[in-house]
Amino acid sequence: MMSKIKAQTLAQLIELERTLMSEEVRSNASRLNELLDERFIEVSADGRRFDKDNVLARLPKEQAKGRKPTFHNQDFEGRMLCADVAQLSYRGALRRIKGGQWHYSVRMSIWCLNSNQDWRLVYHQGTPCEAFQLSR
Repeated sequence: MMSKIKAQTLAQLIELERTLMSEEVRSNASRLNELLDERFIEVSADGRRFDKDNVLARLPKEQAKGRKPTFHNQDFEGRMLCADVAQLSYRGALRRIKGGQWHYSVRMSIWCLNSNQDWRLVYHQGTPCEAFQLSR
């Protein structure tokens, strides 16, 4: 049964989601490994599917190649799917290179509590959408 998410849980998940977008974490396979569940799957905005191993191999290299994407996210909503599974949705914008064009999407993440009571990302998807006003 789905239920309302506690404000504290929602704030924690937003912080974790934003942590995953930070340059420090994206360039650090060890830290990524801590935040992604073993069952992790991502469906990118262009429909490609990635597993945890692919993300751990790919993201740190993007920093090494001088690619430093800029992320913006807003309008977060969350709900509990069950006692230890939460769904987070929001609107996001990505600029792949500095000064480049923004790419807009609706984002959805599923987070699960592990046996240590730490949240781990299990699923993430980005679906392209029309441009929207970026809040500051």
